[in-house]
Amino acid sequence: MNLLKKIKNWLSRKNLACEIKLLLDSSQVLGEDHLLTESMRKTFQIQEEPRGIDVIYLDTPSRDYLKAGWVSRIRVKEGKPKYTITYKMRYPVQDGDVDSALAAARADGLSLKSPYPAEIDWGYSKMTLSFAATAEVKTETTPDLGQLSREKAVRMAVENLPSEVKAQEGEGPEEEHLKEIEAVGPVRFLRYEGALGKQSVRIEVWPIPSGSGEIRYTAELSRACKNMMEAAEKRIKLIEKLDGMGILIHGDNLKTRMILHP
Repeated sequence: MNLLKKIKNWLSRKNLACEIKLLLDSSQVLGEDHLLTESMRKTFQIQEEPRGIDVIYLDTPSRDYLKAGWVSRIRVKEGKPKYTITYKMRYPVQDGDVDSALAAARADGLSLKSPYPAEIDWGYSKMTLSFAATAEVKTETTPDLGQLSREKAVRMAVENLPSEVKAQEGEGPEEEHLKEIEAVGPVRFLRYEGALGKQSVRIEVWPIPSGSGEIRYTAELSRACKNMMEAAEKRIKLIEKLDGMGILIHGDNLKTRMILHP
């Protein structure tokens, strides 16, 4: 299939949501306090203070889940009395071939008709197909991921597995296997809500720990789109605008991978 046909296939998928994700040059958009500078806040029409979100990831020490394309995380939003558990399966889209990624997903029992929302993450040069399921565990007060034990985090994630996964697991994962899982984090990132021109955008600032203990800050701009056709148009405009401002990074980096492989 040539590239033109692939593009037509992308654009024809009206029921496939897409999120544009572009990296910004942290040295240009963040101040010494690792927050968006005032000039950037004005540029992106940001009126309110950012929301803090804490997240931990669950994986084995050898990152078996990540290698298989599986991500399990627990998030706590500032001021929200609940844990949000997300289970996400990712499939790389090679050379824009969405059909092959969907075929790989179907082999795992996932399709656009499954109860789990599908989405394309479209970066500067890479695309990823993902299916996600979420569960919420309410609490009386805002929980603290820093005080959440590894055992409780793992148990919470297992108890809230999607029903289809539970059915495949039978009685559930063996206790010995659960002992292998570790909690990575918490990592606290900031989320800004704003706009660039007439486009609503979101900017997240993530502190990424390195193996040496040094913290690197990553700034990512995203824009949710209803379908691939909308995303194709909006993405080009965003890239042109950000490139003209001199703040666009010509590349991609998966935050989850950076955190799990410091």
